Amino acid sequence: MPAGLLALRKPGGPTSAAVAERVRRLIGQRRVGHSGTLDPAADGVLVMAYGSATGLFPYLLPDKTYRAVIRLGATTSTGDACGETLTAAGVPSLNVEQITATLAQWEGPQLQIPPMVSARRHKGERLYEIARRGESVLRPPRRVQIHRLRLLEWQPPDASLEVHCSTGTYIRSLAAELGMVWGCGAHLLRLTRTACNGFTWEQAADWDAFQIAAAAGNWRRYAVEPAQALAHLPSVTVDEAGCAAVAHGRPLPAPDSLVAENGPVRVLDQAGRLLAVARPADGQLLMARVLASPAG
Repeated sequence: MPAGLLALRKPGGPTSAAVAERVRRLIGQRRVGHSGTLDPAADGVLVMAYGSATGLFPYLLPDKTYRAVIRLGATTSTGDACGETLTAAGVPSLNVEQITATLAQWEGPQLQIPPMVSARRHKGERLYEIARRGESVLRPPRRVQIHRLRLLEWQPPDASLEVHCSTGTYIRSLAAELGMVWGCGAHLLRLTRTACNGFTWEQAADWDAFQIAAAAGNWRRYAVEPAQALAHLPSVTVDEAGCAAVAHGRPLPAPDSLVAENGPVRVLDQAGRLLAVARPADGQLLMARVLASPAG
């Protein structure tokens, strides 16, 4: 079965799951998944995988970048513009220097509590399903990292921010936290993901253009080879005998250059195709995720 990845620009409106289902039907693949849920109202880069490449999500670059517009002076039931207004307050007279100084305090590792309206699970149930019943549960904080938090524009009551962060960071939670610091409340007005898992906005395919290409049977022009998607990982190339061993999940001797590695390694065939992702251990490469199938 063919395997690969797609980077698409999800429009605002459909859920990430709905986009994945639409892609599955368009390309005629049984297995299609997506990396990192994007809120229905949000748009931007959504990384998809099909076939055995769906098992590669843990090995993609974890960082994401957003352009977020935060509206000061009001909190909502969902933390974004889709919810009902809960509180309203006057917006303080903030200048660019004050906002920039506050944002700098949020850069770095930190603990963040996931919002109730999120896809995280509690006892097997999505948090947003619990929230729809008007209920709330305790959510353990998660460790996240904000690499860069930059003010792009300040037009009171709206602040446009660029957020470069780790996977698992909730921008609506960030908006609520900033609103508390400024004493007026805040919520997320608009959100666009401009980069995800190593794919930028420019590299991602326009959603309408992709659908047109798929209808014409030309969707593979947008496909990304697994080896390319994991190009940030070190690699080893194996011969025909090595390919057969990998396909059966057998370990390989680790080259001297990889013995000291403690992270995942790409295993490639002579043509540069990804056969598996392995991890070095005790002088060997142990297969962690195999894409190749045994011959015969």
